[in-house]
Amino acid sequence: MTTFETTAKLLAERLEVSIDTVQPETALESLGADSLSVMELIFDLEEEFKISLGDERPNLVTVQDIVNHIDKYIKLAAEKNA
Repeated sequence: MTTFETTAKLLAERLEVSIDTVQPETALESLGADSLSVMELIFDLEEEFKISLGDERPNLVTVQDIVNHIDKYIKLAAEKNA
């Protein structure tokens, strides 16, 4: 499963929306996400991908923003373990 697929699945479950409405360009706000639900999603993704995002909390506006943020840390973790 790709980072996007995992993110979309978790977002759909957490926000109780159809997974079909979760696209890379979808604004989180349009899905009903607020800052708390985004933070909870980030914690879920940290657990799912076994990474730590530390204290950095960038401005995440779209689903793709979350995917890019997670991918950045997956790459850093892989480089660290290489």
